[in-house]
Amino acid sequence: MRITPAITPLPQTHHYIRFSISPPLDSADGGALQVRRTLQNALTQSFGAALSHVYLDVLWVATSGAECVVRTSPSDAASVMAAIAVANGSPRLSTLKESPFLPSVSGESGKIF
Repeated sequence: MRITPAITPLPQTHHYIRFSISPPLDSADGGALQVRRTLQNALTQSFGAALSHVYLDVLWVATSGAECVVRTSPSDAASVMAAIAVANGSPRLSTLKESPFLPSVSGESGKIF
């Protein structure tokens, strides 16, 4: 009889979300701040002030200003996506992909930002 050790998955510490931005941001330089503000406003609108200050990092904003990638905690990811789905501000963010594995939210070309 052969005994196989149990495989324990690594804990997930981050969750990555790729958003489309409409209309595209004018400047990718100030885009990270504008994306963060849009996310915070959506969270405030949906869940109030207590949940509007979740852990968020804007990792990448496309030079075209039409897409971005955000990192958050796994426990906050669903709240962020739900808030964006019902938000009515501008610019409008829409979820393209989400995953606990950063390379899986890369573009169709397979490039990682």
